[in-house]
Amino acid sequence: MSVFEGDVVPRVVAVIPARGGSQSVPRKNIKMLQGRPLIDWVIQAAEYSGIFAEVWVSTDDDEIHMISKKCGAQVHRRAAHTATNTASTESALLDFVKAHSNYDILCLIQATSPLITPIDFQKGYETMKRAKADSLVTAVRAHRFLWEVDVGTGCASAKNYDPLKRPRRQDWEGELIENGAFYFTTKEIMERESCRLGGRIALHEMEEHTFTELDSPVDWQIVSKMAAIFGFWPPGSAPPKTSLDDEATPLGANSLQLAAAAAVGAVCAATATMALMRK
Repeated sequence: MSVFEGDVVPRVVAVIPARGGSQSVPRKNIKMLQGRPLIDWVIQAAEYSGIFAEVWVSTDDDEIHMISKKCGAQVHRRAAHTATNTASTESALLDFVKAHSNYDILCLIQATSPLITPIDFQKGYETMKRAKADSLVTAVRAHRFLWEVDVGTGCASAKNYDPLKRPRRQDWEGELIENGAFYFTTKEIMERESCRLGGRIALHEMEEHTFTELDSPVDWQIVSKMAAIFGFWPPGSAPPKTSLDDEATPLGANSLQLAAAAAVGAVCAATATMALMRK
C-alpha cells in the first residue's frame, strides 16, 4: 500500500548531512555565500516550503551545530564513523533514522545545492504523490553528447547519439542528469533497502542552473553570482550589493562569462519561479 493512500497525511521529515571535514572547500557547509552560511540556503528553502514537519541537520561538528540551530534547524549529532571522508551518505541517513523513527517520508537535502527553492520541494513532493512513488530523485535536463573510449583500442564512440545523424538541440529532448539536490524516500524503502532510492522511483526535473554543486573554489565563485539572482531569499532579506561573498576572490574573465551564460540560460525559468513565490 502506498504511503499516499488512505486518509492519513504522511509525516515528511528533512535531513541535511553536514560533516565538519571538507577537503575540496574547507568548512564549506558554513562558509559564507552571499552573506549567509551555505547551509542556511537549504534550511530556509525547506522551512518555507511548508511540507516538512521537521528540518534537521546531521553533523559531528560543534560550529555547524550552533549555526544550524541559529538558522532554524534541529540538530542530530551523528556518529563519528558516518562523518569520515570515506563514509557514505546512506550511513548518515541510517544513523539519523535509527534515532528519529517518527517519519513516513524522509527527504535528504544536500547542503551543496543552495539554488533549491521552496517550490522545488513542493513540486517534487507533488510529483511523488501523483505517481504514488516510493522514492524520488531530482535531475536536470542537459543537451550534451556523451562519449566513451575503449581502453583496449583507444577508439572513441558516442553513447547517446549517432554522429552521422547529429540532432539539433530543438529536435532532441536531451539527457536527464541527476543533480543531487534532494531525494524523497519512504520509510518502508529506507528500512528495506537501506538506500535513498528504491521501489517505484519518481523524478523531479529542476532548472538547468541548479546543476552546479559546490565542490571546488571555482564552483563557489560561479554559484555565488547565481545565488544572488536565483537563490531563495526569505521574506525581509535581500541580496547584498556586491555579488561576491566575503571570502571569494575576483572572478576572471572566463569565469564571469561562464557565470553569465548559466544565468542567462535560466533567467526565464527563475523569473517564473519568483512570480509564483510571490503569490
